Amino acid sequence: MSTISAFEWSCHPKAELLVLSILKMVKERNSFVTALENDLSKMTSTRLFDWLDFVSVHEAPKLMDNLRESGYVLQNSFDICRVFHHPRAQLPRIVVFDGSGSEVGAAMLVDSIADFLMVHRLSRQIEGSPFSHYRRSLISSENDALFWVIERRGTTSIVPTITHPSSPEQYLLAKEKWQTRPRDLEDECEALDLAIETASKIVALLGVNLAACLVLECERAYWQSRNHAGQIQKNRQDRLGLGWSNHDHHTFRSSRGHFTKLVRLFEILGFECRERFYAGEEAGWGAQVMENPVCHLVLFLDVDLSPTEVEIDFSHSPLKENQHLGTVGLWCALHGDSILQGGMHHLEAQFMFDELRKDLREEGIVMMDPFSSLSYLKQAFTKGEIWKVDPNRIQHLLESQKLSDSQAEKFYKEGAIGSHLENLQRREGFKGFNQQNVSRIIKKTDPRGAA
Repeated sequence: MSTISAFEWSCHPKAELLVLSILKMVKERNSFVTALENDLSKMTSTRLFDWLDFVSVHEAPKLMDNLRESGYVLQNSFDICRVFHHPRAQLPRIVVFDGSGSEVGAAMLVDSIADFLMVHRLSRQIEGSPFSHYRRSLISSENDALFWVIERRGTTSIVPTITHPSSPEQYLLAKEKWQTRPRDLEDECEALDLAIETASKIVALLGVNLAACLVLECERAYWQSRNHAGQIQKNRQDRLGLGWSNHDHHTFRSSRGHFTKLVRLFEILGFECRERFYAGEEAGWGAQVMENPVCHLVLFLDVDLSPTEVEIDFSHSPLKENQHLGTVGLWCALHGDSILQGGMHHLEAQFMFDELRKDLREEGIVMMDPFSSLSYLKQAFTKGEIWKVDPNRIQHLLESQKLSDSQAEKFYKEGAIGSHLENLQRREGFKGFNQQNVSRIIKKTDPRGAA
């Protein structure tokens, strides 16, 4: 498989080691952080590093040289500190406070600070307005090692956001708008147009980045409502008050006729097109990666694709429906497009790869064989959820000669493969995806082979 754009991601071990060295100082001085790290491993199969939003340290000799040499660049400046990020890596940011000092710190990202405080039986001040861009709570300060838990919704700031008293109500009303939009209209074009219209209204109400966070929060919840593996793992993470803040990317499948509108919807929400993939003539599948860099949200948008369409900008050039349905097209025909009835095909989150496989097996959740097994990237799906299929959808596919009689009979009786949870482990700041083996896993998720 080859990429269609020039995005090439590499490993950044020196940058990762710089973050790890600061985190090590925090753990050595702060017993709460050490205990939490152990709980994360045992109870959620995750590591603290993958939940970090930033680590902090005071100015020190050679620190600026180390930041520059490892690829970190200035992102924001505030009264007493500067924030550095790595534009070519998936790593926590580094906050450098002015002047000499011995304080170090780490900030962990969660969905809800209040949930974290509740399950840990802590009473701490929460700075920032509910549902605002940035909130924080200082959880532990021990031996000049500070540990914060934060909420972040569409900002790169580290200053708590104070909003108008009506803002939380606006956020909740906007959330209701997205949750209650029609997903299963008979006219799917109308349903998608209404989704685009709703997204535009939410952007007008909240701003683009806060709207993006809200929409993806709702889409995770919709996917989880239909995925048992996701429910089990979310429950494990919620035992520590975490939520899904370890998400890596969200995968949506689309029929060919709706693909450009799907891309347009996410562009309204501030997402930009990154690399594109083409899985090869045999696989008949392609994807557009999109990212909202402010929100730290990544999408993988899947669609059936033919060899003659490799060189075109298929994310913005309308695609005609094909008589033959590939893996993605058939999934959408059976379940509905991901942005409509189907929901996301999978949520990929960061875990300790081998530990999650073992721990979920004890919960009755089986992993498929890995399709990435590299030192810096490991990936595997849970065994697919089997969903019942609307008989009207099967009948329509039969009448249009897009299913054989035997395939239709299997779908009637057994249902068809639906969604997955993806087990991902990243190391050395690698931000990309496995370009060589995605075709193989796409074929393994074809409803015809799994029905």
